[in-house]
Amino acid sequence: MKNEIGHIMRKYNVLEYKGPGDELSIDTLYKTLGYACLYKGYGKTINEIPADELTVSLFREAYPQKLFWELERKGYVLEEKYPGIYYVSGNILFPVQIVVSSRLNRSRHSSLRILSENADIEDIRKFLEQTENMKTPRERNNIDAVLQASVSANYEIYQKVRRANGMCEALRELMKDEIEQDVARGEARGEARGIIDTCYDLGLKEDAILERLQKKLNISLKTAQEYLKTFGKQMI
Repeated sequence: MKNEIGHIMRKYNVLEYKGPGDELSIDTLYKTLGYACLYKGYGKTINEIPADELTVSLFREAYPQKLFWELERKGYVLEEKYPGIYYVSGNILFPVQIVVSSRLNRSRHSSLRILSENADIEDIRKFLEQTENMKTPRERNNIDAVLQASVSANYEIYQKVRRANGMCEALRELMKDEIEQDVARGEARGEARGIIDTCYDLGLKEDAILERLQKKLNISLKTAQEYLKTFGKQMI
């Protein structure tokens, strides 16, 4: 990994990612260190996985203040090596970093910053720009996985991005069903407006217009009334 997060990493790396609502506590750290110990112990030969080639990284969106207090209380040293990336040193088995995604550099770590329940629209745009020219199957699969998680948590924000700026290929494919629904709604609105216009030209009353809308478009009375309210006033 050729970025700030990857600087601490070696041949073997244990990662623990916490979602926006998950806790990152001292117990989480010890549990992840335990995973690293088990991973080392499962080598097929003695010391096949050297301890000095093993690292631990923990990721969370929010700043883990209680964890940092506890680490400092126990005598560990915390250093913010890069924005949002904290190294833990002291009497600890492996090199450890704690990554606070909300504090990461925006231009370098957009893929992590958008994995939030309150993703920033600029981070989303930056991620789409940075990944637009990534075309290999592995790259596309990774991009799709990130987008699926981010869109699920930030649907309304992605709708704004889609309507305001257009979309890259990955986002277009991911939101294909929604696009098709929008097109269908647009076509229905255009057809409804044409029917209402014709009915006004013929001098039909509103009850007759509503009936015609329901039959022609196979819609409910409520939807027909909404169309008439929207387009009917424009024709008067």
